[in-house]
Formats: sequence, structure tokens, C-alpha cells
Amino acid sequence: MTRAEAMAEVKRRQASDPGAGWVATQRGNEWIVARIGLAPIKHTGTATKPPPAAPRDDPPSPVERAPWLAGG
Repeated sequence: MTRAEAMAEVKRRQASDPGAGWVATQRGNEWIVARIGLAPIKHTGTATKPPPAAPRDDPPSPVERAPWLAGG
């Protein structure tokens, strides 16, 4: 199989099985098509959102946050 044939086969297999990853790689003098077992990840966007801010009606002073005050 030539490189061009392998790349065409990768495109054909990606169209028939989009849930898998396909790559063309060279082994010796031959080009082969290999399946990558990892499925593509669909990004939901929730992991990149910052956590909600805590209520700050009466924030503790630096002295109140000191570890020695709490016995630690």
C-alpha cells in the first residue's frame, strides 16, 4: 500500500466509523492503517467554568484566618 492509498483508506474508515481514530503509519516499506482505540472527547465546557464565588457578606479578617488562632 502506498502512502496516498493509506491516507485515502484512513478517510474512508473515518467516514464509516467516526467513533474511532484512524492513522496511516509506515511499517518497513509498507504503509498500513491503524485504529486508535480512544474515542474523541466531546467538550461540554463545564470543566472550564470557574466555581461560583462564595458569599462575602462578612469576610473574616486576616487575624481571624490565622492558624494559630484556631489552635492549628
